[in-house]
Amino acid sequence: MYSEIGLAQLVREVIYDSPSSEFIDLSLQTHNDKLRFGEQDNYYLNVDGSFVDNRGEAFSEAEKKTSHNILSRQAFVELLKIRFQEEIFSAMDREFLTKRTQNMYEKELKSYAGQQQTLALANALCSKAQKRRFFCNQKAEDCDSKFREDGYYNEPRSLFGWGGKGASEFQQLRAYTTFVGELFPKIRQWGNEIHKQNSAEGYFVGKVLLGEYDFKNRGFWLNTDAFYNTDFLLRWHNFQPSNSAERTLASPKGCQILLKLPRDKAEKLAEKHQFLFVVFGVVASFEGIENYKANQLKTLFSLSSLKIEVFKDDSLTQKLSVIDINSMITKTRY
Repeated sequence: MYSEIGLAQLVREVIYDSPSSEFIDLSLQTHNDKLRFGEQDNYYLNVDGSFVDNRGEAFSEAEKKTSHNILSRQAFVELLKIRFQEEIFSAMDREFLTKRTQNMYEKELKSYAGQQQTLALANALCSKAQKRRFFCNQKAEDCDSKFREDGYYNEPRSLFGWGGKGASEFQQLRAYTTFVGELFPKIRQWGNEIHKQNSAEGYFVGKVLLGEYDFKNRGFWLNTDAFYNTDFLLRWHNFQPSNSAERTLASPKGCQILLKLPRDKAEKLAEKHQFLFVVFGVVASFEGIENYKANQLKTLFSLSSLKIEVFKDDSLTQKLSVIDINSMITKTRY
């Protein structure tokens, strides 16, 4: 189903091979050969913390990798939703586009939701050649500039409409029905096969501000509240604690974890680093869709390890410390 590759800046990724050349392969970041959730590695940063020179060839590669990774994460989530969307896909009109109006029956609402999800899947997963086919109107726009050279990908939240810019209702319908007839079944099968067990092992990565040194307790307090701003798939409020120590971590009041560090080492750290990266081993589970209108994938996760790893860099190569969850020193913020 997928293979591993190593990339520049020590970013390791796992490749989910597409079932057809009509779609892109998905490339997701990993840590210790498992999926990386939450905060992602920044391709524009070198291992030493400096930025990639925007005048060099490395910047172009970083730009392409960032573009592909952003779209891959979006596409991965859309694929995971498919097995939970039978309700809207069964109601979806495959012959005509369902127009949104103020007064719609439930079946029409579901058909509209299914068609919008199909549009999102087509935008996220189609190869450049297929995007030109379904989303570019050659009479009204420059398809070469709209779909850049291989390696560049479109922002997933900016959906192209069927037929492209200025497409007539006939062109729009033709593009939609052709996609549904030819490519949608392949995407649907791919989505139903990926992570069939509805779970995945990996790591949740949170980015935290280093803050001020606590001389009395000889360490820095790391705020789990900061994890709420993290990125890919899992959110901190998805955490399902299994014992009292983990329940402390998940406190709704916000938990602070003491990173003990001698004063001399703390001073050197503070001179070079503003943020740290906190890593938890997790098992993620995919629980379904909130509802067909919200169309949000429900995800939960539990911890698979009693250790919290703390790194200096977002590439997770410079380990600073390991904190045992059962013996950690914590306090709530309020």
